Amino acid sequence: MADHKVGPEIEVLSAAAVPRRRPWSDAEKIRIVEESFLELRQVTATARRHGVSSSPACRI
Repeated sequence: MADHKVGPEIEVLSAAAVPRRRPWSDAEKIRIVEESFLELRQVTATARRHGVSSSPACRI
């Protein structure tokens, strides 16, 4: 019988296991927006750090 090469394992993640919206308070939203204005960094870097989509259609 021929030996079969086995590729790397692939983990399938279910989107159903992750909540679609985060329950941020108004104070947390304001803090994240203020942080994006504090330093000379891209807004997308702040968004990534907090797990927020950088899409213009997405609002926190």
